[in-house]
Amino acid sequence: MTDETTNTTEGPQGLLPDHVYDVLKWVAIIVMPALATFIVGLGGIWSIPFAGQLAATITAVGVLLGALLGLSSVKYNSR
Repeated sequence: MTDETTNTTEGPQGLLPDHVYDVLKWVAIIVMPALATFIVGLGGIWSIPFAGQLAATITAVGVLLGALLGLSSVKYNSR
């Protein structure tokens, strides 16, 4: 039988492993906004069809990813 109170060597666990969280956070904070801006910029210069819609979709995915990462952070910090 395992006593949960004696298992103090493990820290609190979030919804994601630390390395996955760090990569996804970098993608949500840096990559997604930069990619959306890049697409809007090139879309205007080269008249790329649906550039605005594509950039808006990327931004929406980035916001969703940020919200999910926020949930993971709250769960991690609440323990």
